[in-house]
Amino acid sequence: MHSKRVHGLQGMTFGAMDAIIMVIGVIVGLGVIGNRSAVFVGVLVAGIANSFGNAWGFHISEETENMHSRREVWISTMLSFSGTLLTTLVLLLPVLLLPLSLAIAASVATGIALIVLIGLLVGRIQRLDMGGCCRLVLEYVSISILVIAVAYYLGQFASGIIL
Repeated sequence: MHSKRVHGLQGMTFGAMDAIIMVIGVIVGLGVIGNRSAVFVGVLVAGIANSFGNAWGFHISEETENMHSRREVWISTMLSFSGTLLTTLVLLLPVLLLPLSLAIAASVATGIALIVLIGLLVGRIQRLDMGGCCRLVLEYVSISILVIAVAYYLGQFASGIIL
């Protein structure tokens, strides 16, 4: 059973983690074409759509569990939406302020730092020892690096076909 505090964090961490993976994937994937405007618009559009999709998907998931009050479902829905949107905007900010190559590096570094923080938070909630927390963080970061590599090579491949 979840405490009220942890239950509320589910939507926020779900949205944040999903946004991190989506944003760094899109930034790295579209970044290969070297067009800052395309990266910015791509991430912004995908991020807003993803925020609504996450919120609605999380809402339906919570309803189908049939374990939560209507109020809890809506709180989780709003936290999922805001976690996704806020994280998207934070990771998109470097694209607005920095040259593209530096922006990609800054967004990826910020995303990885946020993933580490989420891993530590989850480890604390699960009451893991330091070794368990480190393994959890390593798992999260490894998956993120895999996404970055796939997005980069997919961007390379697609830009070769289209451009």
